[in-house]
Amino acid sequence: MSKEGQTVFKMKRSAAGSVRREFDKIINTIPLPIDMVFNALIFFFNDEDVIGSWAYALNKLKAKGSLYLTPEMRKEFIRYLAQQSAKKFGEKLDTTSRLLLMGATDQEDYISWFMRFPDCLVSNFKKNGTYGCIEGVPRSGKTSLASSFIKILGENFNFQILTNIKIRDAPSYVTTTSLLSELVVLMDSYDHWVCILDETATFVYKKRALSTENIDFENLARFIGKMGGRLLMITHSFELDVPTQLQTWMTERYKKLSLEKVKVDLAGEYLKMHKVIRGVPDAELQFITEDITSLNFDISIHNLLQRIQQGINVRQAVNEQLRDTSAPLPTEELLKQDPNELTIKELGRLLASGIKGDKYNTVLQAFNNKKAHPLTR
Repeated sequence: MSKEGQTVFKMKRSAAGSVRREFDKIINTIPLPIDMVFNALIFFFNDEDVIGSWAYALNKLKAKGSLYLTPEMRKEFIRYLAQQSAKKFGEKLDTTSRLLLMGATDQEDYISWFMRFPDCLVSNFKKNGTYGCIEGVPRSGKTSLASSFIKILGENFNFQILTNIKIRDAPSYVTTTSLLSELVVLMDSYDHWVCILDETATFVYKKRALSTENIDFENLARFIGKMGGRLLMITHSFELDVPTQLQTWMTERYKKLSLEKVKVDLAGEYLKMHKVIRGVPDAELQFITEDITSLNFDISIHNLLQRIQQGINVRQAVNEQLRDTSAPLPTEELLKQDPNELTIKELGRLLASGIKGDKYNTVLQAFNNKKAHPLTR
């Protein structure tokens, strides 16, 4: 390359770096000043009709004495900024300038939550039979992220949300339950729904000797797919807590790295993305952290699927099981009894209740003994 060519290249690289820094500054500024938006219209927008519309809206806002965009306007502006800048740089820059612009940043490889506006993060759930998982260590904001998704799915995609997360003053599109029988009936009642289950590690056992009919999460996931629904699990570890078969079905993974960061791996029909998202906000919906319950498997999904295959409708099949099953003893009462005298179903329910330490080991041993000798059930 000649000296003149080197000089031009360095000038372009410097300019590209400035553009990227200014772009990142805009998408990470909250609240967003109107004057900064005007500058963005000049440098980043491509279509005259879009520029004119935004200029008109900004002038109206300024006439009212406002200095900043409203949160909703900011969200919409960031969306237009992404579209218009991509179009402008794609049409008006030469190849070298475009490559320099794409690589001209000294920041970490993150993108902003608001940059993805953030509906696209759950857009793959528009397809029936989509499965996903939110994972992370305790207090990393998993339930908060799920609550943000609940709002997006309910308000922007018109889904009914079926969940065991209790939300204060829950909107009409949220139904909370802790009973499998109620959950199944709700699934049969709606055409457009997502099942979001928190604390699934307390009732899903991937690597433990537990496979009773009433604690069969893989069958529940299969049932959700047959009903045309979608499932989003919230747990501590994808590898340890999600059943192996279900892992192969999951296309949507969200790993909370901290309260403000989430790594997304999306491989669904509408969007494929492998990025770290920063600036994750607190959920607008107020969930009750101290009152998130496990899911009580009071019916057998295995038996339910068999009855449905025989032509029985879901409600009737559920009612049959509820009539045939006497009210189970509370966990506290079961723990007072000798584990060797309990049935295998009672032992399974104890294991799923979240007991730990010596109690868990004693119950597990009794469970395995009865499982090895079916006549003792």
